[in-house]
Amino acid sequence: MRLRILCLLTVSLFFVQCEKTEKIEIGAITEKTPEEIASYVEYAPSFQFNSIEGEAISLEDLKGKILYVDIWATWCRPCLQQLPAMKELEQKYRDTNVQFVSISVDQDRDKAKWEKMVKEKEMEGVQLFAGKSTSFSADYKVNSIPRFLIIGKNGELIDDNAPRPMSHLTGGINEELVQILDKLNS
Repeated sequence: MRLRILCLLTVSLFFVQCEKTEKIEIGAITEKTPEEIASYVEYAPSFQFNSIEGEAISLEDLKGKILYVDIWATWCRPCLQQLPAMKELEQKYRDTNVQFVSISVDQDRDKAKWEKMVKEKEMEGVQLFAGKSTSFSADYKVNSIPRFLIIGKNGELIDDNAPRPMSHLTGGINEELVQILDKLNS
């Protein structure tokens, strides 16, 4: 999976900088045009959910930014354990091209509980409520939470199982994730 991330990062960086007719050489992909490389890119399934403010926000509305997506629920203790590191990352990347998006997969009947928790925990970033009555979890093949995704500026699915914000070794920010976000944001 990490190799996939590095390949996609490299492809994305070179793809953006290449002329349409220029040939590029990246790892095992040689003598490919940007159009040919684009055929290898997997795009994130579209979604649209209401934010904590009640505004409908879609994946398309968020394009142009690198998205770090947190899929969570209010009842999920491991999800809540990630909050301090997530807040620290949001501060670190505040004035960058990285957008933090949290999507709740709580039961539809627990929407008020979600709203209360987002406000009480002062959760930042884009806060969306997917609920259970959508195809979101199936579209992204989410079988357990917390689950994290990285989606590129043009909607490309860079990592469908991204590193968690908190390092299980140190209890601080996950440096592997920082390296990935820094590389994408450069």
